[in-house]
Amino acid sequence: MAASGATALAALKIGGRVAFERLVRPKARRLEDVPCSPDAITPEWLTAVLCQKVPEAVVTGVVVKPASAGTHERHQLLVNYNEAGHRAGLPKSMFTKSLPSVVTRMIGGFNGTARVEGRFYMQLRPQLEIEAPIGYHAASDRQTFASILLLEDMVATKSATFCNYQTYVSRETAEDMVDVLASLHARFHGDAELATLYRFVASYPRWFTIGAEKMSLEYYTRKAFDAASHVLPESILAQRDAVWPAAVQALAVHDSEPQGLIHSDVHIGNWYRTGAGKMGLCDWQCLARGHWSRDFAYAVTAALTPDDRRKWEKDLLLRYLDRFAALTGTRPDFDRSFLHYRQQMVHALLMWTITLCHSPLLPNMQSEETTLAMIERISIAMADLGSLRS
Repeated sequence: MAASGATALAALKIGGRVAFERLVRPKARRLEDVPCSPDAITPEWLTAVLCQKVPEAVVTGVVVKPASAGTHERHQLLVNYNEAGHRAGLPKSMFTKSLPSVVTRMIGGFNGTARVEGRFYMQLRPQLEIEAPIGYHAASDRQTFASILLLEDMVATKSATFCNYQTYVSRETAEDMVDVLASLHARFHGDAELATLYRFVASYPRWFTIGAEKMSLEYYTRKAFDAASHVLPESILAQRDAVWPAAVQALAVHDSEPQGLIHSDVHIGNWYRTGAGKMGLCDWQCLARGHWSRDFAYAVTAALTPDDRRKWEKDLLLRYLDRFAALTGTRPDFDRSFLHYRQQMVHALLMWTITLCHSPLLPNMQSEETTLAMIERISIAMADLGSLRS
């Protein structure tokens, strides 16, 4: 009751604030301003945030183009500079992630995921040797829950192609994805400073538990099992009552073994391929401290066709462990790692049950076709490997 009451109060507060912003249409002009929407962005504000290292540079104009909407809204900014800005090679195209509506602020602002993602791009992204977008600026307002993130336009800078559930992932591509994850996880593996210096990165058990309570995850997972029964294997449907206990049990490894930085939402739609053929990761709003098997299980089961996964999963795990060992000096045991792989699949599944069935206050975060495809792939993997009996 306390959680639902706080959520209702937040919705009322945010609703009033958004109504005020749409009436007054405030503009962002100073560095410390947080634009309430992309329409609030001005050349003066962009000059303040983009031209700090080039004092002579000035933004002379900006065009805002809508791109997509879901848990946040994305817009493209086409930016013009004076001669000094052009000479300095400042970015002419970038994307914003913002929370201009009541719904997006409830998801990204009230839940804090937008603030976490912004701090990732500003503080942690520069320390990672992986393919991922560069963040130019991030800011959030704890009072209004507004947030803004300026990101590299990967199409303009690297001729990137973004993946979706219909993207076929070849063996070579899967190996590249595994290498990216190993590099990500190795950077802060067992590093106590991840928890002390970057306290905004929650432990995965805490991230999951708080999110599950706020979003009534157990309840909506049961509803999703009914809605997706036509794509779920019979063995998983028959064990539906074991899903939630298995998810709770699978949290233990995140506390019992060394933690590292994990992405937590590595489904195929959050990957892209550069023009040079390298795989990269975007959308870091679910960032957490946890065990690497969470990401590995999610990426492999959600990206590959069931037939390919069956053929490649053990080889991909061996490759991951080799890469991880080369970077950390620590090589996890294969059999134990394969057990963790099986156990963590249930958390990948729960990312999609809440996407299929959720509170009417929340938007549809993915298409039904995407959601059912993810549920089908992951649940088939769980059935193949007896995840609910592990």
